[in-house]
Amino acid sequence: MSKSEFKMRYRYSTAWLIFWIFVCFPVAMVLAATGCYFQTETNSYHLQYKGSRGWLAFWTVAFFPVALVLLVINGGAWVIEGDKSCTAIPIENT
Repeated sequence: MSKSEFKMRYRYSTAWLIFWIFVCFPVAMVLAATGCYFQTETNSYHLQYKGSRGWLAFWTVAFFPVALVLLVINGGAWVIEGDKSCTAIPIENT
């Protein structure tokens, strides 16, 4: 049986992430989704968001569907980085 490693890392302040987990869990989820990346032995995966993460967190609290619209409008993309390549899959209307 083969064993593979799967690592998750957060690029920003972990203290803020923990704070938002206790204060408002949906905001913590949005911040984690836009700030975490996942690593396997050969690839790295993360969500690239070009907009303001602060406004995204605000709209998550105020009215969640607006946060989803911001993800689409600001051109978020799933980025897959491998040993020799980098692929971005856009999350936007076509």
